[in-house]
Amino acid sequence: MRSILLSITVLLTVTQQLSALVSYHCDDKEQCLSQRPTDVDTLSEAFSKGVVQGDIRASSIDYNYAVSPSTFATSVGGQLKYETVKLYNTSLAVSTYISQKISTLSGKDEHLATDFVGENNNSIAYLGEAYVDYEYNQLHFRLGRQKVDTPLNNRDDIRMLPNTFEAAMLGYGGLEHFVFVGGYITRWAGFDSDGDISEFKNILKNSDKGVALLGVTNDTLPDTQLQLWVYSIPGLSRISYADALYSKVYSNDIGLEGGIQTGFYNELDASGVDGEVYGAKFDMSYKDLTFLSAFNTVHAHDNKSIILGYGGGPYFTSMEEMTIDKINDVRAYVLGAEYLLLQRLNLHYAYGHFKGNELGVDVEVDEHDIVLSYTKDSWDMELSYAAINDKLHSD
Repeated sequence: MRSILLSITVLLTVTQQLSALVSYHCDDKEQCLSQRPTDVDTLSEAFSKGVVQGDIRASSIDYNYAVSPSTFATSVGGQLKYETVKLYNTSLAVSTYISQKISTLSGKDEHLATDFVGENNNSIAYLGEAYVDYEYNQLHFRLGRQKVDTPLNNRDDIRMLPNTFEAAMLGYGGLEHFVFVGGYITRWAGFDSDGDISEFKNILKNSDKGVALLGVTNDTLPDTQLQLWVYSIPGLSRISYADALYSKVYSNDIGLEGGIQTGFYNELDASGVDGEVYGAKFDMSYKDLTFLSAFNTVHAHDNKSIILGYGGGPYFTSMEEMTIDKINDVRAYVLGAEYLLLQRLNLHYAYGHFKGNELGVDVEVDEHDIVLSYTKDSWDMELSYAAINDKLHSD
């Protein structure tokens, strides 16, 4: 039974981009393809011509529950990154992550929302990225602390600071229409990592082993992106994930987007992670108005379950708070709309319905999301509201 009957979340994020943050995305062909390195002749030149980049953020969050104390917090911080230019196709990078709690605008004790803080509810500063990067032709290798974006391992940058991973990632884009990716991830930190978000901890809680992954993306079909990924998570599950996404603008006024997805989980060592996921989405836009729809179903019998992986997950019905991993044997759908005002102000509304069974108990949850976002030059502002109602167990 869920103890939270109603949750209201308000998040305001302001980001000042000092320069474009370039990251290694393994689920996007253009970002996986290697760019021509900027070579210099000496080590001193590599450091003296290095690039400083980052962002500044201010964020506030407020949770209101039906049966628990309300919590709230405010923080400022961001990321400051330095990367050398390429010497012999190789560069080095470090990035400091900071979240400074504003005590006068945050709750005390049980009223403090812990989304922005670390151990003992203190402000945090840590080395979020520290890696060596190598590029040669269409081969790209990165080793160390880094941002990783694959379907089941991703940054999920929804609070002050993103998830980052200690990993070895290899991408190759030398074949037309294909990008191949391999990786091995051992540790991670960030909002989704549980415990102290500033501490890099084993990605597998009870093991020093890591997650191995292989993936391939393809854009041979017009206006269509295909991807297939395989993950081996020792002691937990072997997972395969695939999707096909179609997007096309038919005129200046009409656009269509659609997709299908599947995820297959094979249990290891009686972990209880076993099942299948199927999903579909269809969006249609006319001028500045877009209608959204998505559906997922999970088949996880005998009180077993599926997981989103390490991050926000790839599934179409994920909302601000509810996701399909929170209920066994769930069926979920999301309906919504977006409207763009003045080419800068975007208003998003979505309704999600999640129904299933959890340890023999029927569960039915509704969520309403409203998101207002504004972008101008290097500034991004977002205000989001989410209301969650447990329909079967509310008073």
